[in-house]
Amino acid sequence: MRSATPEDLPTLRELASAGLIHDPDAGAVVDLLWSSAAEGCRIVLEHPGDGSGDSSGDGDTAAGTRVIGFALGSLRPAHDDIPATGHVNLLVVGPQDRERGHGRALLAELERRLAAAGATRLRIRGNPPYFAWPGIDVRYTPAACLATAAGYERLLDCNNMLVDLAVADLDTEHDERRLAQAGIDIEVRRARPEDEKALCAWLDEEFGGTWGQEAAMALRDDPPRLHVAVREGAFLGFAGHGIQRVAMFGPMGTDEAARGLGIGAVLLRRCLADQRDAGIAVAEIGWVGPVRFYSKTVGATLGRVFWAFEKTLEKTLEKSVASEKSASA
Repeated sequence: MRSATPEDLPTLRELASAGLIHDPDAGAVVDLLWSSAAEGCRIVLEHPGDGSGDSSGDGDTAAGTRVIGFALGSLRPAHDDIPATGHVNLLVVGPQDRERGHGRALLAELERRLAAAGATRLRIRGNPPYFAWPGIDVRYTPAACLATAAGYERLLDCNNMLVDLAVADLDTEHDERRLAQAGIDIEVRRARPEDEKALCAWLDEEFGGTWGQEAAMALRDDPPRLHVAVREGAFLGFAGHGIQRVAMFGPMGTDEAARGLGIGAVLLRRCLADQRDAGIAVAEIGWVGPVRFYSKTVGATLGRVFWAFEKTLEKTLEKSVASEKSASA
């Protein structure tokens, strides 16, 4: 077991592509989560490849070793009354090396490193703004079993929705004409780089969280992967796509005073049209809240289901101490 280096990335992408069979963009997911990993929380597990050598620890490895698994974790600092939280973002063991305890060993080492970085709570759940999933896709059954065996408690389920872009109604002309006829003077347009300061300030004030950071990420693309609704220079709504993963839609939000006017439908359709024009066949709406809105507006259907998990390090320590006392009794 050692810390991963950028030179390991090609191998990690290959392992992810072989193991994450429900994620065709697994290689890009590795890059996304690598970029946000906490210092010391990029780990590889090696094994002698042909008996000619073994790992020499956290640094150079002897000839003949091969990487059989890896783990990436990130840290969200404590704020307000929320404790410092370590996130298990990705853990992969090569298909031919499973069922040998390697996943548990990687998880235990990542937990140890996250705790050393200051985490008092651990989560297997998306850590915005850099996240690939809101939890463990239930189809990756061994991963869910590993989390349970490691003492994690299951949180609420999370869902993504799917949109078939070949058949979805993405025309916005009717909605925009209706807004104009109702005397609602709103401009819906693609966001511009010069919008960043005012837009992010509005998002931070109106919604909080990391949406301002995600909007800034979208604005750095050319063209920006973000559409906004503006009235008299004030932002009323926004929607982005392809911020974390190219086929993903979101986040999206509308000012509370402007909800119910149909602005969200226009923003949604504009983003999905961008994705369709880029050659994407199916868009995935991540971490869905208003299921009915997406179903009614663009025919979205419920797709992937995720289980999120959490445990506190205090509980883990208490169990460890109790186990040691029992063993010595």
